[in-house]
Amino acid sequence: MADINFGNAQEDSQNKEEVLLNDVTQTTEGITQDITVNENGMTSEELNDANKIKVTIADYKTPLVILFGPPACGKTMTLVRLTRYLQSKGYTVQPITSFRPTYDKNYSEMCNNFDSMINSDAAAQSTAKINFMLVQVMYQGKPLCQILEGPGEYYFKPEDPNAKFPKYVHAIIASNNRKIWAIMVEPDNTNKRMGVEERKNYVNKIHRLKSKISPQDKVMFIFNKIDETPFVIGPGNIKYGLALQHTEYLYPNIFVPFKNVNPITKLWNPNNFDFVAFQTGEFSEAADGTLTFEQGHDIYPQKLWEFIQKRIRG
Repeated sequence: MADINFGNAQEDSQNKEEVLLNDVTQTTEGITQDITVNENGMTSEELNDANKIKVTIADYKTPLVILFGPPACGKTMTLVRLTRYLQSKGYTVQPITSFRPTYDKNYSEMCNNFDSMINSDAAAQSTAKINFMLVQVMYQGKPLCQILEGPGEYYFKPEDPNAKFPKYVHAIIASNNRKIWAIMVEPDNTNKRMGVEERKNYVNKIHRLKSKISPQDKVMFIFNKIDETPFVIGPGNIKYGLALQHTEYLYPNIFVPFKNVNPITKLWNPNNFDFVAFQTGEFSEAADGTLTFEQGHDIYPQKLWEFIQKRIRG
């Protein structure tokens, strides 16, 4: 059984090696055992069975923002860019160290080096080893929300579209936290693993998610990599109507479960979701072949944070 606790009550797997590297020793309830982990902190048991993944969300009162999307859709860099923006505006963004067990030394190192990793010009390369990250956003010492970034293949794996959500995802769905599901979509030419059929399967997975989440949960769609579309007039100046139509074209029926069916309120509010365009920044290849990252305009994380704040408040 997965060890998942709620308080008191690989981005792209092709870029994340699943090679077991070393043994670590862990003592639990007086019992000492050797655990084999890979370079990303996952045990052999977790790698072989996603239902064995161990996470802990100790704070069940602060709202959860779950970045949901397939591998390579940009969840990690969205977290990086939003963190940079929030820190520049006086917010405190810090990783929650208790989220993963102590044997996950990779997670511990990410927590210890979080600020340097987030603010590095090589942020894209630095985050390549992130399997999981749970951060808390605070302002003047007050917790505002927690943001969870998890491996895309555990939400939707293009090669296995009918795979069930692992146990830890079901535990998140059932948690007492107020939740905001931030569902990622993107243009059709930015993710080699997401062709026409894969996008249809992704829509089916989103529909299954909708059937499981609480009616009180909030949903937003983040159209990431908006700069790769013709819908940008200028920074933050987006042809939102066309972007929404294009999303419906790329992902047929994606919004159907989120339509407002109230015969009165749907006249002025047809959708029970938010839709926000996003861009992280520009990626350039250096002479040594590594990618360097230059963040984009602040208007994109600003708008995303405004939507999140709105849903945090109610």
